Amino acid sequence: MTVIVARYTDPLEAQLVCGRLQAEGIDAFVGDAHMALANWEWRLAIGGVKVHVPDAELSRASAIVAELDAGAYTLSDEVTREPGPVPVDRESWSSRLAWVALVVLQLPLPWRRRRR
Repeated sequence: MTVIVARYTDPLEAQLVCGRLQAEGIDAFVGDAHMALANWEWRLAIGGVKVHVPDAELSRASAIVAELDAGAYTLSDEVTREPGPVPVDRESWSSRLAWVALVVLQLPLPWRRRRR
């Protein structure tokens, strides 16, 4: 049997908690997430999105959820990131003209990319 360890109004938050529990080795799953996404106005009426765990893992899962709520897994603001690849600039006058022709005239036109 399973027991509900946490309830959330946001399905994404419930998925994050479920992922943390699964990373800790607890067989957790999210219930009513699809209902909350399809009928967002029913979220409170159905009791929110529920995170289920096995009965035997309830105490450990509750401790992990309490740590999550306390902010134990938050990232610091001073995270240094390595510089990544620079995105390619593909915007040119011909691409803008092709976009306008597609939107206004519904006529697809080819365009040239900017030379480097």
